[in-house]
Amino acid sequence: MAFPEKETFPEKRHSLSLKNREKLSLDGVCEVLSFDEEAVLLKTALGRLTVEGENLHVTKLLLDCGEVNIEGKIRAIFYDEERDSSRIGFFRRKG
Repeated sequence: MAFPEKETFPEKRHSLSLKNREKLSLDGVCEVLSFDEEAVLLKTALGRLTVEGENLHVTKLLLDCGEVNIEGKIRAIFYDEERDSSRIGFFRRKG
């Protein structure tokens, strides 16, 4: 008998904590899409999140429980709604 896989964090749960614009702690992270010393792009339970700065380093990465810590000089944090073409509404135009 097969059981569905259990997620380690509830759907739509996401939080972040920023200390002195140098240490960012996040939970509810589903995937790290890309990272370098100037930007980290994450997929979270509530959309895509971009962290921009200087000398950024991912110091903790536990995707099985959705936790990520980033250190460096953080200049910007912003969310971008992901567009899922399978969820286009009746009145929304495709393309």
